[in-house]
Amino acid sequence: MKVHVLIVDDDRSMCEMLEHDLTRRGYETSSHTSAQEALSTALQKDLDVVLADISMPGMNGIELCERVAANRPDVPVIVMTAFGNLETAVAAIRAGAYDFVTKPVELDVLALVVERAAAHRELSQR
Repeated sequence: MKVHVLIVDDDRSMCEMLEHDLTRRGYETSSHTSAQEALSTALQKDLDVVLADISMPGMNGIELCERVAANRPDVPVIVMTAFGNLETAVAAIRAGAYDFVTKPVELDVLALVVERAAAHRELSQR
């Protein structure tokens, strides 16, 4: 069974780059440039991991993380931000984030974090 990763970033080129890399590594991916659309998908579809940017118009990544954690606690959320400071990391973890990565994203590091999040989800479902 392939691990399905939902990518959420208001930058379409970032979504495409992450989708390309994760697909190449054997993941099934989909993406949204709107956190609101992503939340809708997260509530309706079977996902394994959500990868969300923090800084987005409308609903931001922290709010998305809180809503996914409240409605789908089985789905780990990894948040990404270009502004990687301690306050942002703490806010993300308090919102229920599984992990936190900074931009520019190191693809090998991100793949490892996604792999760990998917393994965590699989273990918690058993």
